[in-house]
Amino acid sequence: MVVKGPANKNQPDFGRYHHSTQRGSEKIREKIEVLFTEALGDLPFSRDDEPRILDIGCGLGFLSWICAKYYPNGMIRGIDTFQHASLKNSILERAKNNMKILGFSERIRFQKGDIFRSDYSKRKFNLFVSNLVFHNFGRRRFNAYERLAQWATPKSYIALGDLFFDYKKDLKLLTSLFDSVQVRPGSIIDRAYKILVLSEPKK
Repeated sequence: MVVKGPANKNQPDFGRYHHSTQRGSEKIREKIEVLFTEALGDLPFSRDDEPRILDIGCGLGFLSWICAKYYPNGMIRGIDTFQHASLKNSILERAKNNMKILGFSERIRFQKGDIFRSDYSKRKFNLFVSNLVFHNFGRRRFNAYERLAQWATPKSYIALGDLFFDYKKDLKLLTSLFDSVQVRPGSIIDRAYKILVLSEPKK
């Protein structure tokens, strides 16, 4: 079930993407939920497992919420600079309030963090996720891939959904960093949208 827009203060507000209306953003999120749920279903985790998940660029918590619903015993940490790169008026307090409204505050925690300045290599996350964030990094996304490869353990997975850049330019580096690189089409959103699923980092 996708929660519809912020009808009142008792409803979560996952915000509006730049260059989109509120309703348009809701429609995009409906499709993102379908694609990420399918991607999570293909990972070698049971629905009853207790994965530790890091949501990079969590915004107002939409992808964190999808992960928490899919893994009822999972623990999710969301990090974001909250500088509105893709999502208008993304604020830490609003993200926390969304999880309070939805009843996930005990399993989803948000904090200000920067993938380029923070170090999560010792946190032992089983799954790293991100959506519509990496294109904002421009060429710095290559540094972000390298950091994730350093943070990932042999048993962890990375699922990144994004668009706006040509993944062909990224595949050479990705295949040098990970033994397993899967590109999942996301054409129900946009022909350019893909979900990258990465695993088995090369050390």
